[in-house]
Amino acid sequence: MKSNLKYLLLISIISISAFFTINYFVELKVDSIKKDKFSTISNNVKMLIDQAIEDKIYSTLNLAISISEYASSHKLLSKQNKEELKNLKNISMKIEKNSNFRNLWIHVVDAKGISRYRNWSEKSGDYLLNVRKELITLLKKPKIVNLISVGIFDISFKSIVPIYEGEKFMGLIETITKFNSIAKKFHEKGIDFLILVDKKYKEQIKKPFSKLFIDDYYVANINAKKELLNLTKNNLSEFLNIKNYEINSNKFITRYEIKDFKNNEMANVLTFQNYNKIFLNEIQSLENSLRIIGYLSTLIIIAIFSTYYYFNKSKYAKTLEKEVKNRTKALNQLIRRYKQLFEGSRAIKIVVDPESMNIFDANKAALDFYGYSKEEIKKLKSSDININIKENENIFKDILKEQKNIFYFKHKLANGKIRDVEVYSSLIDVDNKKLIYSIIRDITEELKLKKEFEEKQKLFYQQAKMASMGEMLENIAHQWRQPLSTITTAASGIKLKKEFGLLDDTFFNDSVGIIIRSANYLSQTIEDFRNFFKHSDNKEKFQISTAIQESFNILRLKINSNSVKTYLRDDSKVIIEGFKNEFIQVFLNLINNSIDTFKNMEDENRIILINIEKVKNSVEISFQDSAKGINKDIIDKIFEPYFTTKHKSQGTGIGLYMSEQIINKHFDGRITVCNANFELDSKKYHGAKFTITLPLS
Repeated sequence: MKSNLKYLLLISIISISAFFTINYFVELKVDSIKKDKFSTISNNVKMLIDQAIEDKIYSTLNLAISISEYASSHKLLSKQNKEELKNLKNISMKIEKNSNFRNLWIHVVDAKGISRYRNWSEKSGDYLLNVRKELITLLKKPKIVNLISVGIFDISFKSIVPIYEGEKFMGLIETITKFNSIAKKFHEKGIDFLILVDKKYKEQIKKPFSKLFIDDYYVANINAKKELLNLTKNNLSEFLNIKNYEINSNKFITRYEIKDFKNNEMANVLTFQNYNKIFLNEIQSLENSLRIIGYLSTLIIIAIFSTYYYFNKSKYAKTLEKEVKNRTKALNQLIRRYKQLFEGSRAIKIVVDPESMNIFDANKAALDFYGYSKEEIKKLKSSDININIKENENIFKDILKEQKNIFYFKHKLANGKIRDVEVYSSLIDVDNKKLIYSIIRDITEELKLKKEFEEKQKLFYQQAKMASMGEMLENIAHQWRQPLSTITTAASGIKLKKEFGLLDDTFFNDSVGIIIRSANYLSQTIEDFRNFFKHSDNKEKFQISTAIQESFNILRLKINSNSVKTYLRDDSKVIIEGFKNEFIQVFLNLINNSIDTFKNMEDENRIILINIEKVKNSVEISFQDSAKGINKDIIDKIFEPYFTTKHKSQGTGIGLYMSEQIINKHFDGRITVCNANFELDSKKYHGAKFTITLPLS
């Protein structure tokens, strides 16, 4: 009897210890996987919203441009015919019928600030400049404007485009679209939207389009679900302070901020996804699998102890036989349950032996994806499907040490096709053998879309660069004019003296020397411009001050002809890696802008000062001129696309925008602007200061 009690006590201690140990380690592992997964999902949702907003802005702009061209070609404003203007309503109806724009508003304003047509109202003829102060500037200096703004009806995308008939400015076209199409697209992907306009705009929204408010926050999407409205109302303060993500009422919630042009909060986008539908089934399957394997191990240990105990006590043989039978049945049920969880999942799953690199098992989804039968795939090694496994020899070591669990590979299918995949890997223990359990997701199409977007960006940079070729060619012509004149004069002098018999060796040698020096100067000019226009997809290492000096060389004649003095200070001699010609383009834009500003000044002190300084793990380049600075009303807008203070025949408004894109995206740096004083040779000057900061790591 005492022996039985000791045995039961031992079994109980082992069972309880194993149970809590398994649960503890499983919960740690699953929590880690969940946090990584949730952070990835949250970041992906925000990236999708960024892209959707950008696409909507450009779609709205394209509509505005198309409608303005229609208005110009049909002379809608000069004909003074209201019926002609009403044709725009047919256009808007066709757009709404054949596109995602279900609420497209069109507004026509003439050059005097009088509303000529609204497709949402019969009202027209009212004078707008008393209530729309921004139109005063746009009517004086017509330009294209894109913005997200809050009006009396709603928060919306707005594009304003000038209308010209010939060279004559006739007025403006406004196209206004809403966020509903974006919300609809995300709903189709299983993501619900709630767009909350900041409460400071409550008094401004006098005629709310959706008529929905949560406290003082206007709900912009008209088809918002009642369930989400109630959930947000009960947790409003908490949701508006989400940093990354939150889980509430079986919803995975993220927050995205929409800011105005002054970087102040305008609205918040709350996204809601069903908690159980974002790959958590796979995580749950893994969790259950790990628990099952642990419980199996515990049951096996208990069964061994039981078998040993009853084997040595024959009087308990029948009890032992029954116990073993029951436990065997339980084990079989657990094994069947594990196979159901593994085989029945729609996610692609494979199990690999890290020692031999053989594929230990694969579920039906994996067989369908790779195109093998169960027998065929078990004969393969992981390197047979992972074509870049040799480049990642430490991958299995990282998994075994639990240092990393998310990887990106190229996998080869049975038909020879290559697919890009994202792999979530972790360790499982089967029969005291460590195996790698992987969940695989096909991301080929995602990478393809990303690559297409990057190619479009690259094309934009090249087109913008070529747009400045005319100005560069003009610089070449100016650079060549003086040396060509010198060569012509020297050659004519030689010919003339030869004809009169007055040519001596001294004059001949001096003239030939002048011709050779001028020809070498022309050759160097050709080389400078050829290097600049040479296209390269490869990054190269170059010294910052050398690239800036090349910018000065390209514009040397323009600099000299405008009496501009340039100074370049570089005590650091920093070398960076990147696209050298794009870097040169940034400084060509800055130098040209300063020279264009100097042309409108009578001041003789025309200075450009560039200073290069290494600061900790970065390099700071300051570009300053003495052109009196930038008007404070526009200094915050100069990096916006298509913003320019020049006449439309002199500038496109993309120079500084392109410069900012190059520094941000191609050099991982940042560019800022302010007005500042500086001192040079004991004299003080005032002008614009551009600061470029580049990381050195």
